[in-house]
Amino acid sequence: MSKPPRFRVYLGGPISDCNELQARRWRNEVKNSRYKAHFDFADPMDGLLDRDASPYEIVEADLRAIEDADGVLVNMWRASIGSTMGVVHAHRAGRPVVVADPNHLASRPLEFYADAVVETPLKAANILLDLLRAEADWTVIKSAERGDEPFDRRKLMAAVRGACRSAGRDDIVVPGLIFPAVIDRLKKSDRRIRKQLAAGQIHREALNVLSELEGDPAHAQAVAGVAARWRSRFESKRGLPPGALRRRPYGAPGGGVEVSCGEKSHATIWGKTVRSLDDIPSVEAREAFGAIREVPGVTRIVLGPFKRGKRGRSGRPGAVDVSVSTTPHVIDGTLLDKGHKGTVQTFQIRVQFDADKGRIRDEIAARLKFG
Repeated sequence: MSKPPRFRVYLGGPISDCNELQARRWRNEVKNSRYKAHFDFADPMDGLLDRDASPYEIVEADLRAIEDADGVLVNMWRASIGSTMGVVHAHRAGRPVVVADPNHLASRPLEFYADAVVETPLKAANILLDLLRAEADWTVIKSAERGDEPFDRRKLMAAVRGACRSAGRDDIVVPGLIFPAVIDRLKKSDRRIRKQLAAGQIHREALNVLSELEGDPAHAQAVAGVAARWRSRFESKRGLPPGALRRRPYGAPGGGVEVSCGEKSHATIWGKTVRSLDDIPSVEAREAFGAIREVPGVTRIVLGPFKRGKRGRSGRPGAVDVSVSTTPHVIDGTLLDKGHKGTVQTFQIRVQFDADKGRIRDEIAARLKFG
């Protein structure tokens, strides 16, 4: 079993016009905390910067140290031009940045450029660890045509800010309430689904967070309308009619589950024109896939290559066989039918939670009446 990755973290914060205790104590607390098991620290107080160098050389070395880090933790216990510059530079370099704001300075530039703003350096370290692990390990399962891709926190943050703008809410402050909570929820789900996330799962966790914030009197006004805008943007992106997700929530029968052709399947047994369930000419096949779509936990059905094979089990059109795959989130299946290119159509059933594959397979078998 491989060891979890270690990350290099730059510790930013005021240094100029600070005494030794102010500049060092909080950094030492972080370096001696439980996070030393996960982080290697780049500390400008530990000889990282040559104090005898020219001002230009000091700034250049500082920015280079930020670029060389995997992530940046900044304790902004007081206003600091240099630390703010570091946050902006880290953001532009694509590094995750978490800011501790223990004295509630509520700096708009920091709230804009940081991935999260919290009250203490240790809380900042916890969130930064989540972000770094996500970017190192998580994969987002997309559609069969688009393929899977690494998790990108910047896409999620941009989407959250877009929903806030659409709802007329503060698109600098409010995302700071939403984003860390979504990452925390995804982290907990990640343990269950082996570091793979369905794109729809990210959407649903954001909705869950927004629902909690709407129910919290302290935040209800700040996030009012954001959940509706988030839902609307997701429906539009998926080509769903307005309100579809309210009418048919995820996991409900037929709730937005698509049937499509995989990118590696040049044709189905019915030809190359199958792009949705309605394109399948066989009534029996449409009924079988329609029944599979109704099973809670199914997220997508992807048609694979056809096979020219013998008739299976009973030989009847629409007969299905499914088995739990070793591939995370996948149940493999075959369907029998009379197609002009073959008689056996392979397909994959994508599921939300890997741990539910056995239950989903059994429910499909019960609905289609096979063993």
